Amino acid sequence: MACQDLQGVVVKPVLISVLSAGLTASKTAAIMTLPATTEELPRCPVQGEMEPKTLLLIARTQSLIKHLRSALDASRYVIRWASSSSQALRLDLHPSLLLLELPASGGTRSVARLKKGFDAPLVALARKGQAGPALADACLARPYEMAQLVEVIETTLINHSSSIICAENMCLDTEQRRLQMHGLVHQLRPLACDILSLLMQRSGQVVPRDELFRRVWHTNDGDSTRALDVHIAYLRRELEADPRKPRLIVTERGVGYRLHPPV
Repeated sequence: MACQDLQGVVVKPVLISVLSAGLTASKTAAIMTLPATTEELPRCPVQGEMEPKTLLLIARTQSLIKHLRSALDASRYVIRWASSSSQALRLDLHPSLLLLELPASGGTRSVARLKKGFDAPLVALARKGQAGPALADACLARPYEMAQLVEVIETTLINHSSSIICAENMCLDTEQRRLQMHGLVHQLRPLACDILSLLMQRSGQVVPRDELFRRVWHTNDGDSTRALDVHIAYLRRELEADPRKPRLIVTERGVGYRLHPPV
């Protein structure tokens, strides 16, 4: 696998060809370097709580940890560290994603062992000019910005999520409420995610207002508060080039809404 530098990254399987560095750092990520058990959180995309993703960094030193700590949201990510692939495989851990700093030898054997030992995608962090192992799911070469690494992490997790809905060039992770479109990752509100999920499942078809309200709010009382309109307006502000002239989520007056995904 080829690794690119600041001009882009390579991600496999490919859902987007060029990643932007538009994701920004937010909060502080929790660091855990000793094995521990974590209570499994419920998978429920309707609610506001999300199960944090566990990232396992395999590197000789912990120097990258402080940068990840400042770049990732602590409520969404837990970071674990191992100094070698052998140490990583001894952990009682089920990581969501592996980050492997490649050794000078290339790391092909390490990648193969880690992929065999963990059911998780692997991002290879390569040296400048170093080719990434073929088994790596994504590869990022130095020098790189932390915003790029964050986006590779986000995109790789979306690519390998078990709760993905796709429509043309839109991919929605309903568990984490993240939409990938036009090379960007959008974090959506819970109800807006549910609405978009229904529209994506019926892409190109009109979904009646009553059906959307009934299936998202789980009531037959009708949308007397215009709550659906509020969330449609939010989605348009987030996703449309011009929310005043929507082309993605189109209103079929008197009936409902139709999704026209980008091709």
